[in-house]
Amino acid sequence: MTTIGRTFYPVQTSMEQIGRMQDRFAALQKQLATGQKASNLAEMGSTRYFSLSVRARANRISGYGESIDMVNLRLDAFNQVTTSLEKVAQSARTAITPSAFGSSAFSYGTVPSLARANLDQMVDLLNTDVNGRYLFSGAKTDQKPVQGTSAILDGAGGKAGFSQVAAERQQADVGNGLGRLTLTGATDTVTLSEDGAHPFGFKLSTVTSTGSAPVTLTQPNGTAPQTASIQFTGVPIAGQTVSVGLTLPDGSSDTVTLTAVTGTPGAGEFQIGADVNTTAANFKTALQSSLTTEGGTTLAAASNNAAANNFFNAQGQQVMRVPGPNFATATSLVVADPTTTVIWYQGGNDTNARASVQAKVDDNQTVSYGAQANEMGTLQMMRSFAVLAVQNFTTSDPTSEGRYDAIASRNADRMSPIQSGQQGSLELLAVELSNTKVAMADISTRHDAYVEQLNSMVSKVETVPDEQTAAELLALQTRLQASYQATSMISQLSLVNYIK
Repeated sequence: MTTIGRTFYPVQTSMEQIGRMQDRFAALQKQLATGQKASNLAEMGSTRYFSLSVRARANRISGYGESIDMVNLRLDAFNQVTTSLEKVAQSARTAITPSAFGSSAFSYGTVPSLARANLDQMVDLLNTDVNGRYLFSGAKTDQKPVQGTSAILDGAGGKAGFSQVAAERQQADVGNGLGRLTLTGATDTVTLSEDGAHPFGFKLSTVTSTGSAPVTLTQPNGTAPQTASIQFTGVPIAGQTVSVGLTLPDGSSDTVTLTAVTGTPGAGEFQIGADVNTTAANFKTALQSSLTTEGGTTLAAASNNAAANNFFNAQGQQVMRVPGPNFATATSLVVADPTTTVIWYQGGNDTNARASVQAKVDDNQTVSYGAQANEMGTLQMMRSFAVLAVQNFTTSDPTSEGRYDAIASRNADRMSPIQSGQQGSLELLAVELSNTKVAMADISTRHDAYVEQLNSMVSKVETVPDEQTAAELLALQTRLQASYQATSMISQLSLVNYIK
């Protein structure tokens, strides 16, 4: 029996087509199960380059999202710290009202101790860290920004703290008791002179008199050391005054006014004499007494403030102190030696504190959120608390009341809400950091929308619709079944079967 050769029929071709359809069927089954067009990059063909590019972009955006989350965490900590600092300042302002001595001068003892407690709390807040990064250290995020309260006030390791530096400065300012002024009298003239060209003590600004007081006044000439004189050309009448204007070491002004009286003079008065010479001598005695009182009160307060300005250095400044040991005759300030003086601030010292710490939150956008403890807002609080903390008010000290008023008024001004508008204030810091947070929220919203678009693009390239896959799978299954049957029939053909 002769069998018809299968070469007359395309069986081999049919088997190859069936094999391809089986491979495609298996691929469609996998797509239907996973929802993905391919299980590896090779199967994606030329679309893999597009997919990789879009995924890389989405990953970069996700990285920015992590950076935004990190910055937001730190900004939340900043917000808590600045809020706490503002509460400390508000509480301190209420405690240092001038003339508010309380029953039995109660404030004399409570104000210094409260100021030290406030300073201690402030130091803790400024040394806040988030995961090892200090918030108020500027660029030196790994460095604790502020020394401890005890070291700052009392010194440490043989180094002078603010208490010692302020005491030395006060000696330099008060000098011989008259605020580095010399007072001389000759016949009908009283002369005041600065004892040298230096930053210490009283500086003469003006001399004035009231009405038609019989005096000739010689004004300071503006060149240090300055001199002013009061010449009595006649005997004044009761009530007439002579005033000496003074500039203090912290830049504030003061005026010593003496009123002519006929009886026994009290504070701020001088007795009218029988002639001009006697009147001038009485005026000199009264002026010396008033300058001595001012030296122990107003000048002492101004000196402490000036010492605080030098010790608690601002951005770009150095710590300064009076060279000694002859402090009462010092004529200059020198840069403090860090081996003998506590340097209170250890953090970064950039002029633009905000720009000292930055984070990239977008391809073309960077946010700045640095802060330094030596910015003006926190610096003024630090200076104020330190000045108050080193005071010693007692009822037995006749200068306590005047010194308390002078110190209270000056340091209340330092922490006044009026200061909130100046650069570096706590209020502006809070606003600037809040603006950064808002800006990042906008960026984050934009990123979310963009990533959603990118994911949609990737989905169109990498995934397949279930309906389309199922339809193709059913069509292919039908074709396979038909191909199986046709191929099976063809493969069994022979001449015998054909003849039959």
